[in-house]
Amino acid sequence: MPVFRAAQIMRIAVLAVAAFMIFHSLDVPSLWLDEAASPLNARYPVDYLITLSRTLEEHPPLFYLLLKVFLAFGHDDFTVRLLPALCGLGCVGLTAAVGSRLFSPAAGTAAAAIWLVMPQNLLLSRMARPYSLWLLFYLCALYCLAGWLRRGDWRSMAGLIAAAGLMVASHYLSFPLLAAMGLCLLAVAPAGRPGWSGRLTAAGLFGAGCLVIAAAAYFTLIAQSQTPQLIANANETVADAARALWEAVGGVLYSFDILPARLAVGVLAAGAFVVLARRDRRNFLLLALLTAVPPLVLLAMGRATGLYSRHLSSLGVPLALAMAGAASAVPGLARRLPAVTIGVLALAVLLPLTVHHGRYYAVASYQVPVIGNNYKLAAAGIAALDRPGTILSFGNDFYGNTVSWYLDQHRPPLALTDSRLTSQDPEARLLFAAGTHWGYLAPNAAAFQALFGPGVVRHGIETSTVLELTVPRDPVRRLAALPARYALSLDYRRVFAEVNALSGLRFHQNARGPGLIPVRNDADASARWTFARDVPFQPQEIRLNVLFDNFGQDNRLAAQVRFDDEPPQIFPLSTGYDATRQRQIALRRDAPYATMDVDLILNCASHTPTLSGGNLHTLRLTGLEAFFCPADDASACLAEAERSLVASLLDNYLEERFVGPGETKQAARLAATDNLAVADRDESGAWTALAPADRDRPGVARLSLTTTRQRLLFFPRLGPGGAVRVYGRDPNGRRELLFAMHNAGEKWTPISARYQLTTPRWLRGRTTEVEIELHGRWSQLWTLGDAALF
Repeated sequence: MPVFRAAQIMRIAVLAVAAFMIFHSLDVPSLWLDEAASPLNARYPVDYLITLSRTLEEHPPLFYLLLKVFLAFGHDDFTVRLLPALCGLGCVGLTAAVGSRLFSPAAGTAAAAIWLVMPQNLLLSRMARPYSLWLLFYLCALYCLAGWLRRGDWRSMAGLIAAAGLMVASHYLSFPLLAAMGLCLLAVAPAGRPGWSGRLTAAGLFGAGCLVIAAAAYFTLIAQSQTPQLIANANETVADAARALWEAVGGVLYSFDILPARLAVGVLAAGAFVVLARRDRRNFLLLALLTAVPPLVLLAMGRATGLYSRHLSSLGVPLALAMAGAASAVPGLARRLPAVTIGVLALAVLLPLTVHHGRYYAVASYQVPVIGNNYKLAAAGIAALDRPGTILSFGNDFYGNTVSWYLDQHRPPLALTDSRLTSQDPEARLLFAAGTHWGYLAPNAAAFQALFGPGVVRHGIETSTVLELTVPRDPVRRLAALPARYALSLDYRRVFAEVNALSGLRFHQNARGPGLIPVRNDADASARWTFARDVPFQPQEIRLNVLFDNFGQDNRLAAQVRFDDEPPQIFPLSTGYDATRQRQIALRRDAPYATMDVDLILNCASHTPTLSGGNLHTLRLTGLEAFFCPADDASACLAEAERSLVASLLDNYLEERFVGPGETKQAARLAATDNLAVADRDESGAWTALAPADRDRPGVARLSLTTTRQRLLFFPRLGPGGAVRVYGRDPNGRRELLFAMHNAGEKWTPISARYQLTTPRWLRGRTTEVEIELHGRWSQLWTLGDAALF
């Protein structure tokens, strides 16, 4: 009884030390780039998290789904890291439990202490990534495996298969671990069932369970993901994989690049396996397979793209168990195992708190020199520049994501996180923040200063550069004569000088040019331009040309026009996806007015995020032109407005014409249609326009499509209220939306305007059923013979 009580006290001490080391200053280190992606992803709706894991994200969705629950309690760093921290503490307890089943309670406690002293395990327990969750489920699997090997009970086998499913739902590198555990079931007989029949039955049952798990993961997630294709396309050799594995294994032994430490741990681990081979062949075989098989599987595949030591973190578990088991197998050490455990535990405390303090508990702990460093310090420095009337913009979306995450957590809230200008603000204060990548506005600080003059103030904040520019405001455009044209610039400086009021928008420059984008998803952002009449009134024809990018499903753009204090007129302009990139608003004004306000309202839906910038950059306001024409002599002025709009069309579509026949294979058009008929007029030679025969229900063209291309062109034409949607059947038979566009304007889109259909990976290289739906009275699909997609 005293021995049992001493073992219990020792285990509680290990858990207490682990809890302190994991939770101590958990909120201090800065989120680094990959960590910041976790809460940014987890904010999205559940259905999109699944879609994200099926397409862009290289990890399964379980971690993000669980993290979403924690984010309901707060967005601070402690809460973001709480899930992996709890999993890390669970790993310590489960390591002790597995060691107890394989060896003895004292050895299990020693194994937990050894696992904790290995630096990477503490790091992963304090990192908002799925690795500690993955390790927790791996240890659950090992606990059940050890139970099967001890008792041969089928309840342990059921637990092993369940844990295997949770492992795969946490990380795809579970598959080499499952292979290792399957070999263990074959090579190591349960204590009460020494014959081969039990081994074969267990291995067969586990293998069948793993096949079901693998098939479910492949067909629901992996088959549609871009990540396997990226890995498959990597130009790697087995030698490349061997070098990557060597570096990763070194990080498992000792995370920090200290060769003597890595050698010392390596020697201890090798010595432990030698001792086990002589004294405990059964556990030697088990732990050797768990250690050797996963890296050998990766080596045999010859793929090591993006492989880091954290991806081999599972190796730390059998290494810790082997060292503790070897100590318990040597009589001289077995008697001193509690003292050894205390010594290891002391190292687990002293190394992080002294030698490696800056790696764990300093703000700069997780600096990673990609895109920008130490986002927490950058955000703190930018927050110190806060004051009303400040517009903050970023040179890079990745950098902006993480810095914005920290700025949003600031209490009290910062004015610069809620971009806002009013007509009373005499000046706008512009802050342009850049990490190591500057984006498209300027290549560096010197070029920025040369572009915007000597008034630029430069702030150096950690490894970030923030450039400050003060712009005098002129928030009213004045009509001095008719006709009048105003092409309102979105130049970085002029747009904030000329806009009358602004809310929730920031400047964004990409390869196409400048624009304004919303600061947040699912919230209205707006920009107002005010026109004041300084000439005697006469009836007017007014045209407003609105230019934009809208490439996100369900993104919305609308305009609101108000004369003086009259009720506003609302104009829905665009619902994404919309390739037209422009709309014209036509107004006639017969009554006198003093001012006209034009509000453009942007709302990004949380449906189309990418890893760079969320989906905010899929909706951009890129220009506004206003034409004021005297009603009694408006023809020349209105013609100029039309010419400007056509010039924008031609620029957007590059050239307005149909393409030639493509190599894309598709079924006969007329043999697979529903409620479609040839439109009354054929306006372009061999091309034919199809439209809904019954205008009150959708017209559908069904195609059996085979293509290897990443993008296809097609040619819908939509009048007011018309809409087109394209659906495809994924490998699981689900109907997936591939494209959606709605014409909220007052005119037809051009006949030969090209629209790009981006093909997901699951659609390429296989025969896929595709449906093109036309909705509304004024909707057409232009085809060439039997072809609709090119």
